[in-house]
Parts: sequence; structure tokens; C-alpha cells
Amino acid sequence: MIRLSRKLILPAALLAALIQSAAVGKMVIDRNTLMRNGQEVRLETGFVDPRDIFRGHYVTLRLEISQFPQDSVETLGDPLIRDPVWIELSEGDDGFWQPVRLYTAPPDAPAGPLLRGELLGMYNDAYTIRYPVDRYFAPELRAKELEQFRRDDKLGVILALSPDGQAAIKGLTVAGETVYVEPLY
Repeated sequence: MIRLSRKLILPAALLAALIQSAAVGKMVIDRNTLMRNGQEVRLETGFVDPRDIFRGHYVTLRLEISQFPQDSVETLGDPLIRDPVWIELSEGDDGFWQPVRLYTAPPDAPAGPLLRGELLGMYNDAYTIRYPVDRYFAPELRAKELEQFRRDDKLGVILALSPDGQAAIKGLTVAGETVYVEPLY
């Protein structure tokens, strides 16, 4: 067992605290950069309103582009179940973005923004993909309000996308109107 002298304990503790603070700071800065500079896309979604005993109320988002016909997109590569995929998006006439290409490796120069996901299956000639933005945490009253919006109108999610396909929820829309924007901090 290594015994530290009393003179080294305080500097070692300060160094450990500094490293941990830097790691947390980097995570905050990375998310802030994505939210501020990421390409904004709007996706159609549906959801249910569960509750997590430890984290509170959240809305489970089911993006409409989570399942789409294989022949509706150009597939580049040989997709395998449980592997990462990159979906190139194009804006539709209704303002919601739709998949146009599925890549099995990050493309060098895509024509549109990318959303990274995991291929869950290829059933009935359709791709099923899970995206990392499948839960939106909200206070209880806000979650109930969102549930009412879901019953009345079309709900959409606004994502900020990085060039490599990483995504963060930037806001929510109802009937095409922005009803909530996620604060940067």
C-alpha cells in the first residue's frame, strides 16, 4: 500500500478535483456547442408518458423515422443488426425531415444532415432504428401538458445535429409551432 505524506495529500486532492471539474466542464461545453451550432431539424413523433422513480417524469419519444421502408432510402453498405447507422435527412414539404440515405459508416460528404442510430431490425422490408433521443425529461405538470398536446395536435421534436450525427433535443413543436426550447444551461 502506498502511503502519501501529509504534504502530498492536499495537492493530490486538489488535482483530482481539478480533473473531475474539467471532465464535467467538457461535457457541458460539448452539449452547449451542439445546441448552439448544430444543424436544426424537426422530426414528427408520438409518445407515451411514463415516470421514472429516480429521474422523474419523462416522455418516451417514438420518432416517425424510427421505422421506414427499405426501398424508401438509398442504402450504402451492408447493414447489420445492432450496428450503428447514419441516416441522411432531407426536409419534407410538411417541414418534417425524412430519411433519404442509410450509411453503415460515417460518410465523408453527405448532402444533408446526419442522425446516428442503431439498427434494431430489418422486418417486412422495413428498417427499424433506435436513436439516442428517445426520452425527454420534463416536470410533472409539463409532462401532463405535453400529453394533452399529443392528443390534440401533431407533436414534433427539434433536434440539434452535429456533423458526425450526434443529436440533442433542442425543443418541441405542436402543430408546427415551437412550444418549448431547451435552455443551453
